[in-house]
Amino acid sequence: MELIIGAVIVFGLLYMLGVDITTLLSILQIIMTVLTCLCALFFVFCDLLLIFASEKHPAKLLGIDKDGGKDGEETREDGKNKMLSRFAFYEVDGERLRNWFPAESVMRKRIYRQSECFVRIARLGKKRLVFDRHSMVIVAAGTLLMGLGVVGMTLHWLFVLGIL
Repeated sequence: MELIIGAVIVFGLLYMLGVDITTLLSILQIIMTVLTCLCALFFVFCDLLLIFASEKHPAKLLGIDKDGGKDGEETREDGKNKMLSRFAFYEVDGERLRNWFPAESVMRKRIYRQSECFVRIARLGKKRLVFDRHSMVIVAAGTLLMGLGVVGMTLHWLFVLGIL
């Protein structure tokens, strides 16, 4: 949120200093293009992890809790929790592992209703990343949507630059 407020202030100051509105909109388009490409790269990275570096394991859903390492209670000095997001925790081979993506709050009871399930675990160095069924749907949808976004923005820039 602070980044958005800072960006609005910077764009407002640039506008007051006489920078043309079309230049500011072009800068905003460049920023959006870069962010879309970074999101697409993240989802492609997740796809590659799932395809080449993951194994299917039986797991037991332990519950949905705030991220907090092994005891679920990571707090700051003032006593408040660091993370507001809640994650699904699974027991795999006797070890408590956190899902890599935050748990959805809207349909949580419907998505996480099975206690016994299968998850995919990808190794990234010493870290074990857990992908449950819901995470795999997010990765597939994100790859598709971000891929379409990158194609759309590429076509947009080709038209803007006069190449097409």
